[in-house]
Amino acid sequence: MPLVQIQHLGGAFTREQQTELIKDITEAFVRVSGEGIRNNVLVTMTEIQSGLWATGGVPLTIEEVERRRAARKAAT
Repeated sequence: MPLVQIQHLGGAFTREQQTELIKDITEAFVRVSGEGIRNNVLVTMTEIQSGLWATGGVPLTIEEVERRRAARKAAT
């Protein structure tokens, strides 16, 4: 049984987006393995509190995530 564990910064995704991700990941397994696997695909989503996620010792905050999103949006 596949177990997919997703960790992301709290507030980075809405509940609707989280639900969409769960459905899409499940559908990917079904496309590859067939309908019989659907009920055995486990997806968990854990939100990490803002500032408690770090890369290279630099904490990531929800404000930084929002700043990066705005920059990407402005670039397109």
